[in-house]
Amino acid sequence: MAFRDLKESETGVTATVLAMDGIAVIVNKENEIDELTLDQVKQIYVGEITDWDSLAAE
Repeated sequence: MAFRDLKESETGVTATVLAMDGIAVIVNKENEIDELTLDQVKQIYVGEITDWDSLAAE
C-alpha cells in the first residue's frame, strides 16, 4: 500500500484505489463567514489566506 502514485521504476505491482480522502471544514458557529468556495478552502490550507478578514472583503 502507498499514499502516492507508483513510480515508473516500480514494476511488477498493480495500483488499486482503496479509498479517497475527504475534508470537513469546521468553524466556530459565531464566525461571520457564511460560505466558502473550494478555491478559498484550498487557499486557506496552502497558506495564501491566513485570516478571516481577508475572506470578508471578497
